[in-house]
Amino acid sequence: MLDSTNIFGLRDKLCVVVGASSGLGMASAKMLDALGARVVGIARRQERLEQLQNECKNFRYRIYDFSKQEGIKDLIDSIVSEYGKISGMAYFAGFGRVNPLRSENLDAIKSLFDVHVFSAFECVRILCDRRRSEHISIVLASSIASILSVEGLSGYGCAKGAINALCMSSLKELARYGGRINAILPGEIDTEFTQPFKEIQSSAYKQELASYPLGRGEVGDVANLCAFLLSPLSRLITGQMIIIDGGRSRI
Repeated sequence: MLDSTNIFGLRDKLCVVVGASSGLGMASAKMLDALGARVVGIARRQERLEQLQNECKNFRYRIYDFSKQEGIKDLIDSIVSEYGKISGMAYFAGFGRVNPLRSENLDAIKSLFDVHVFSAFECVRILCDRRRSEHISIVLASSIASILSVEGLSGYGCAKGAINALCMSSLKELARYGGRINAILPGEIDTEFTQPFKEIQSSAYKQELASYPLGRGEVGDVANLCAFLLSPLSRLITGQMIIIDGGRSRI
């Protein structure tokens, strides 16, 4: 019989949310907590994580800077040691960068790839292991900038394109252990992350906003999709790049 109080099947499951101190990561952590999961949030800003812990029922946190990969294994091992095997991970760590292609520089691009790609890769690599995970579902934050040409987002779009490739290339090895991996490709979502775009207020940006048939999204829209993908309800969905952009990429 279906248990309507646990319809997502996430009750007591251990879910790790990377980038939980703001925006999409914070909204997803709150959603998972509301659905009964045990949530460990990871980010740099302790005060935000403490606030989130006070607002949630079963939320704990770790402090880590994902511009570095060297300590990720020890971080994950400490979580597994304290709370048990991980059932779900959502990777939302990242930062925005708006810069014309002609004035972009490699150091800045390398910084983007450190947080958006290399640390995400390291998390996936480490969690592809029965000692640390149990039928894990992994959700990676990508962007429609990885499949559309958006002015000022060439470097960011490249990084998110690598996330799409990671999702595809790792699915078979994760499936060997009963694991799944999917990427979420949001369009324009109103968060701190998109503040740099709003501040520019260019004609191109205003035109971009006007091209969303269902309008811009909210953090809860992505959090809902993330919870579904982390849950057993999506047990046959893996290796997918799922667009959530109100129809923007289809026109």
